[in-house]
Amino acid sequence: MEKFNKNQENQTSENDVKVIFHYCDKEGKPIFKTKEIFKKEKKIILYPYGITGDDSEMIVTKKIKTIELRGWNDINSIPKDIKTTQKYGLGSQRIKLFFQSVYPKFKELEKIVIGINISNRFYDKTISINWADLEKVLKVIANEKRWYDGNRKLFINNSLSQLTTKIQRQDVLLSAGQLDSFLKKFDSFEKVTKADVESLSKVMETAPPSKISVTSNFIKTRDKINKVFIEDIIAKFEHLMSSKIDNEKQWQKYFGENSWIFNHLFPFEVILRKQEAYVGGKTLENEEGRVVDFLFENGFKDNFALLEIKTHKKDLLKKTAYRKPDVFAYSDDLSGGISQCLDQKDTFLRDFGNKEKIIDPKCILVIGLKSDLDEHQGKCFELLRSNQKNVDILTFDELLAKLYGLLKVISE
Repeated sequence: MEKFNKNQENQTSENDVKVIFHYCDKEGKPIFKTKEIFKKEKKIILYPYGITGDDSEMIVTKKIKTIELRGWNDINSIPKDIKTTQKYGLGSQRIKLFFQSVYPKFKELEKIVIGINISNRFYDKTISINWADLEKVLKVIANEKRWYDGNRKLFINNSLSQLTTKIQRQDVLLSAGQLDSFLKKFDSFEKVTKADVESLSKVMETAPPSKISVTSNFIKTRDKINKVFIEDIIAKFEHLMSSKIDNEKQWQKYFGENSWIFNHLFPFEVILRKQEAYVGGKTLENEEGRVVDFLFENGFKDNFALLEIKTHKKDLLKKTAYRKPDVFAYSDDLSGGISQCLDQKDTFLRDFGNKEKIIDPKCILVIGLKSDLDEHQGKCFELLRSNQKNVDILTFDELLAKLYGLLKVISE
């Protein structure tokens, strides 16, 4: 038997059809076929393997038994992603990552065919991939890996900066086209949250006007984001309304995070001046100070509105008619709420009337559910409410109806 170079690959035979190579052991004996190069057709077949053992004699075969390359003239012209020297196989990290995603879906895979003019075919044991299509995927993988590798140290540094002052935080800058590339990864934005919208708003606010063009697509996208945002707000509102107990603190937190909802209660622009605002009334002992849930200021900054929040569980009217069939008295919760609003307004005028521009503060009380009233109670409530000149009374379900009305406008 002919002896070849020891512990390496050698050309072991050649005929009119192909050239065959083997890996040879320490005695120069061929022990594993490594590749075949075909002469009359543009085809190269690689047989992936590994070598172990002190004397480099132990051959370890890979999961992929065969890599067939079609369309390349010789071994030197094949893609660099395919390893062609020592331990043939997948040579680049990007192609390894690609097939790491393929393997779990094709557990019996043994042969890969990569070609210039072939069709994509995926079978249990054999996958054929057009090189042009594969290269596009590999470029995406490489770009993602390059971005991650380039920012990994930066992210670690900034995480550590939160733990110690000895490490300074570094700015993370958005590269040109990076936001566009990121958004193109997604097919749907149906689960956009309030935080997502706020992040996009920051981008729009800081971007140069020259970079922003108003197109029909932009408007549709904006409306879609608004629609998802309002739907999320409504879902949270309805969740709070499903509570069987008084949940005033939860309502105050909700309205504190979404105070813009109250803008629809005014015919003019208002700005939230303070949540849980002190409106005066403390004694010399620093006690009995009045605090209103929300204090709004109008756009001209010459008047205020005091808004008090109760809960949807509070009764609007007493259960028993004062005079049947449709004369009912205020419930204790409603009459107490009205008195509280009037007391807050009076105190606010006396303590801050000379310090702030205050003309005639508006009082609003949000309480109860009108849908809980029957026909007679509903008529009585409307009569009472329309004749209550000093405090505007609004129910929770009426406020929810306003949100649904806003959603309808955006949807249409």
